[in-house]
Amino acid sequence: MHGTTWLTWAEPAATDWQETDASGTRSRASAAGPDSDWGRVWSVMRILSEVHGAENVRLVVWFH
Repeated sequence: MHGTTWLTWAEPAATDWQETDASGTRSRASAAGPDSDWGRVWSVMRILSEVHGAENVRLVVWFH
């Protein structure tokens, strides 16, 4: 394992999903928004945050 990171639901909930990259051609939504493969993860996190609060729901990832 080379490293780990995490975010709480509060971070993606506050994200401007329409913001684009430097070229202006790809939005955050197209890369990792609700209609991407990440959509199910965001849905589960949102539902859990309704019960436990946005700051208490975390996504932890690690890199190889």
